[in-house]
Amino acid sequence: MRRRKELTNEQFENMGFLVLITVLALLCRFLLFPFESGDYHQFLQGWYTSLKDNGGFAAVGMDIGDYMPTYLYLLAGFTYLPVSGLTAIKLVSSLADIVLAVYVMKTVRLKVEDPLYGGMAYAAVLFLPSVVLNSAVWGQCDAIFTAALVACVYYFMLDKEYQAVAAFAVAFIFKLQAVFLAPFLLLLLVKRRVRPSTFLMIPFVYLLAILPALFLGRGMRELLTVYFSQAGQYKMIAMFLPNLYTWLPEDTPEYISAAAVILAGALTIAVLFYLYKRKFVFTDELFVSLALFFALFLPFVLPHMHERYFYLADILSVVFAFYFPKMLYVPVVTVLSSTYAVCHNLFNTDFFSVQLLAVMMLFILIQVARHAVRQIDLQSEQPGQVPG
Repeated sequence: MRRRKELTNEQFENMGFLVLITVLALLCRFLLFPFESGDYHQFLQGWYTSLKDNGGFAAVGMDIGDYMPTYLYLLAGFTYLPVSGLTAIKLVSSLADIVLAVYVMKTVRLKVEDPLYGGMAYAAVLFLPSVVLNSAVWGQCDAIFTAALVACVYYFMLDKEYQAVAAFAVAFIFKLQAVFLAPFLLLLLVKRRVRPSTFLMIPFVYLLAILPALFLGRGMRELLTVYFSQAGQYKMIAMFLPNLYTWLPEDTPEYISAAAVILAGALTIAVLFYLYKRKFVFTDELFVSLALFFALFLPFVLPHMHERYFYLADILSVVFAFYFPKMLYVPVVTVLSSTYAVCHNLFNTDFFSVQLLAVMMLFILIQVARHAVRQIDLQSEQPGQVPG
């Protein structure tokens, strides 16, 4: 009886810590809500006003913005509340931060059962500078699709392929950047860890997501080609993300961009072929390492990447550090580089060379790749492992 009481007290303390951290994280964000970014004035403010002035949910059938209608559904719901557009936009993203932190905590708990470590991971994500700036200052909604991608990795680690693919589908119906984890899923497919039929869930969820907007008047062709329209919107080969193309001038010809896309595709195929030919089992540690690798790799080798596109890598690097504490430098460098890129957009910060940051990110990418390969090599050296 005494032991049960002690456990209950411990659970109460842990819950109290999570509640306190959540309240402080939200308070921190509320204080930052008044900041109005360029994206808010150029895009988000107009979208919210159009939704509010045209009946909230009734307006999701209009041609508003260049995002998937799923994000507009969320904004439309907040138009019925007595809050300003700026507050509503940032509140949506801030609530998504909490969901994101919960899935990071759950993923860390798979490695360390002690709830203390899960709580530390939860707090780290909620106060990560790139996370706070993204939702509470910039008003971006990257936490939504990233939470779904972390959930995707988490459910794969639990060997729940339907939930994992469904989570990926949810990420995809919010942001095209969900494709940063697509090679990870393709690897699981060719390694026969996921059945091909399970991937039918992705188009099913997509169609389900666009139905409300379709019924309310938006065209089917437009809804099916949202991401194609986005793909050709920006011409700059590098948008201050510290990646492979930061050394090129802003007016780089489009044929170089086209060649860069082919290069990125070739490199991705080479990586997948290498991993396909290697014999290994998917441990939790390898899941985390490979997911982080692809979250770093795709934004680094693709052109036209925005400042915030290492956001997924920021979050997965935190999980990575809890799985491999000796590699704490990975999230430190990743998050600081990502935060600097975000600050450049928000505050015109310009005191450090983005080209040097790109070199640092290349170092981190190589280190994570070497770490993943080392895990595979160790499996082959240990008897009793079942290859896959």
